[in-house]
Amino acid sequence: MADLFVDEAIMYEPTDIVRGPEAISAVAGKLLEQFGPTFRFSPVGAAVGHHGPGSLRWQAGPDGGPVAVTGTDVVEVVGGKIARLWVLLNPPES
Repeated sequence: MADLFVDEAIMYEPTDIVRGPEAISAVAGKLLEQFGPTFRFSPVGAAVGHHGPGSLRWQAGPDGGPVAVTGTDVVEVVGGKIARLWVLLNPPES
């Protein structure tokens, strides 16, 4: 995590604001606990960005199973590390 995030990194989720790389890592760990060890996040296309901001579209679901959720992560990069991360979830398809 220290290679990816600045010490004071902030992650903005739809229902929470998470501060610090350790807390961000804990959120990721809880997701894996909740959805199981075969749950995977996969990029959709390439990450894009320049001069600080960047984004990556993604999808997630059980390995080999249907896509359960899609979204986009938007980041602010400072000094080559993520300073702020916004997790944007797409509404479920009907």
